[in-house]
Amino acid sequence: MLKRHSERKLDRPLLPTRRSLVNISKAGFNILAIALLLAPPTGHALETTDIILAGEQFQVELTVSREEKQRGLMHRDPLPKGTGMLFIYATPQPTRFWNKNVRFPIDILYFDANQAFLRADSHVPPCPELPCPVYQSGQPVKYVLELPAGSRERLDLQPGQRFLFR
Repeated sequence: MLKRHSERKLDRPLLPTRRSLVNISKAGFNILAIALLLAPPTGHALETTDIILAGEQFQVELTVSREEKQRGLMHRDPLPKGTGMLFIYATPQPTRFWNKNVRFPIDILYFDANQAFLRADSHVPPCPELPCPVYQSGQPVKYVLELPAGSRERLDLQPGQRFLFR
């Protein structure tokens, strides 16, 4: 009399067959491939932090390296409300910005070493092709904050107001 597979007693532990290992490997590869396709582009994976400006919290991406600063918001979708990009310089220095290959208008806010607001270039339009206007800080700055266009007016920022790291 034959016993069903589930009724058989095994003298040895059940080990995967070569065929089952190949199937598991294929399934793992497929899952990895799908995950990589759905993942956001790694070129934009910057460290983030929260800041408080004019009583409002913003999640900002931090640009510290030269490459991060050069790339900035180029080739990106518009910034959602409550987000921005913070450029941090090792020492205060005059800065120059343009909106080359940025797909949406922004406000560029300049801050000194004490995180005090100095001035802004508001509603800076996208620049899809050269030549692009250059926006300068006009004085040494340690921080430059890029926010969605209209943020400066909405926040009613005045010189001397400070942002705080949260």
